Amino acid sequence: MGKESRGFTLIELLVGVVLIALLAGIAYPGYTGHVRKAYRAQIVALLTEQAHELERFYTRNGTFIDAGGVSAGNDRYRITVVLNPRDFHLLATPVADSLMVGDACGEFSLTSTGARSNPGAQPEMSRQACWGQ
Repeated sequence: MGKESRGFTLIELLVGVVLIALLAGIAYPGYTGHVRKAYRAQIVALLTEQAHELERFYTRNGTFIDAGGVSAGNDRYRITVVLNPRDFHLLATPVADSLMVGDACGEFSLTSTGARSNPGAQPEMSRQACWGQ
């Protein structure tokens, strides 16, 4: 008899769900990789900006001591600063419970001499890959 079918069968629905899950499993790691790379670029820019501000303060005052206005960081990284009379050290540490915890680049360190490093970085990550240079 001519029974007309409407909608999806359970098998068709399950095949669709499996395909969506498969595509999401492939796309999500790539997406988070690009997001992490963008967040790394943000912290590198912020550290560089802070270093320039500190250098301007030193030029005006002859010391880094009492330099104000150093950023505390952003939602993904916290910046700590050590100020000495003739040098400084900036360290950006990933914030707990952020996407950057466990990032392959680890922490970002910048000194008054311009030395850039990544304490805690995985061995396969170069300074160039982390700092984008």
